[in-house]
Amino acid sequence: MSDFLQHYTLTYTPLSPIHIGTGDSYEPTNYVIDDGTLYEFDTGGALAALTMSDRNELNRIVNTRVSEDMLKAVQRFFYERRDKLKPWSINAIPVLDGVADLYGKRVGQTANRENGGGQVLNKLEIDRTAYNPINRQPVLFGSSIKGAIRTALLSHVNNKQPLSPQDAEKFVLENLQPHERRQCEREQKNIFPRLNQTLFQFRAGKFELDPLRLLQVADGVWNGCDGLPTAQVLVSVNRKKALKRDKHGNEIFSQAESNENLCKLLESIPAWRYRVFSGALNLQTTAGVMNKEKLPNENLLFNIRQIAAYCNDHYKPILESEIEVMRKRGFLDSEWDKNMQALLSNLSDKSVGGRAFLLRVGRHSGAEAVTIEGVRHIKIMKGNPEYQSQTKTLWLAANDPKQRTGLLPFGWLMVEIHPGNTTVNDWPELAELCRSQHAQAKQWSEKRAAERQAAEKHRKQQEIEQQHRLEEEQTRIAEQQAEEQRRATLTPEQLQVETLRQQFAQKQANKVREQIGGQLYSDLRRLIEQAADWPNETRLELLAVAKSIVQYIGAADNKKTKELLRVLQ
Repeated sequence: MSDFLQHYTLTYTPLSPIHIGTGDSYEPTNYVIDDGTLYEFDTGGALAALTMSDRNELNRIVNTRVSEDMLKAVQRFFYERRDKLKPWSINAIPVLDGVADLYGKRVGQTANRENGGGQVLNKLEIDRTAYNPINRQPVLFGSSIKGAIRTALLSHVNNKQPLSPQDAEKFVLENLQPHERRQCEREQKNIFPRLNQTLFQFRAGKFELDPLRLLQVADGVWNGCDGLPTAQVLVSVNRKKALKRDKHGNEIFSQAESNENLCKLLESIPAWRYRVFSGALNLQTTAGVMNKEKLPNENLLFNIRQIAAYCNDHYKPILESEIEVMRKRGFLDSEWDKNMQALLSNLSDKSVGGRAFLLRVGRHSGAEAVTIEGVRHIKIMKGNPEYQSQTKTLWLAANDPKQRTGLLPFGWLMVEIHPGNTTVNDWPELAELCRSQHAQAKQWSEKRAAERQAAEKHRKQQEIEQQHRLEEEQTRIAEQQAEEQRRATLTPEQLQVETLRQQFAQKQANKVREQIGGQLYSDLRRLIEQAADWPNETRLELLAVAKSIVQYIGAADNKKTKELLRVLQ
């Protein structure tokens, strides 16, 4: 390891579901859910899977007036053709049972009615977690990791000190007029950026003095090779930390708890995936730099052991507090609780050597985790907003919107440090904890493997059939072009004979048996009457067709018919 640059490999083990949002989502027009699996397809896959009749039907739907009914019809269209689309999926991930049930009830339906009676559409978007667009595998953004580390280091430097009285009063909104409240809220926006600069002793325009400019954290890339699914779809639900009851003793629920339409479907990285991400961390040293004026304060130059220790100091109490709240309210999954207690006791030994630390990243990490201890002013949204040091509710990972037990927190991550030139040692206890949680994921993977084989066979068969249809269409077009070229060489008289011949062939194909007074015989007689001045060759062509027709209608021995045919001889 050079004196200038200290290089480390970080391995990441998700301990609970993690969702790092990007603004991207699965839309109900590019996925279907069936048998516990979300199947994502693109435009090419949809075109390959759908028949011409299907495409015409889809065109008919989307060319109607844009409305809730049209969007519902599009949702139903894809859902009803899910068996056709599944073999052409470009991605598949498991969904929890409650999510599948919710999708089945909602797809193509109206969620509820507005006060005025208008429709509220179930759009069924599923927010995607950050992923590599090339291999579609999840990613831990280095910016998310570094941001979480920065919060822990700022909290350490602050050492639980409160805001100055002048800044603190900006968060007291009681008895303020609306314009005064708005003024306070505008001023609040500058407090924490300024505190960040104060604690780390730099200022705008002097970012070279920020100690974390010496820290570079690369994205954590997926390196799982066990065949387990890389993500899953679950429901995020909101639950109150404290039990509140009305005067009748009934529990009081928040609006987010009581209205399942406010829940959100999220794609998340699953918990208990041993070292499934890895990435680089580099620490630049200042040894040998002569111009100290352009360097951060030497008391703020954190080494890797300090980073690990301060992250644990910040995040471990938050995790333990959240576990305690969830346990008391009966929300917490008991098996996850047991495993976490075992891991936290083991972490004490690991962190002594600065080899492992906790982080919390992504959506629903909780305001406590992303704020500095001592100066937390968390906005509580109710009738009149107020600021407190703790949140009132938790956002938790659930199977379905009404679930109140067996829930998990979001965002917890175990990070291990491996110096650049050293062997990566195993952590048997953590590895075993992870392996013990893989039963359902393995079942899904085995089912998915068999499904992929069947899908590949189905796709190949479809491709063969499509090729046959293409060849048949090309042959038909070639024959049609040849026929058009042949007809272009015919005289007007020959065209009339050709039209009669085709009319006769159609009657034969449809097995229509006409009498001597029918339309076919009448058309024949009309042509024969016109053929007196035709060229002999054309008259002989008409005679050949005429003999076949009179034979077909049973008029070959008819005296008038024989006289009619003599005109052509």
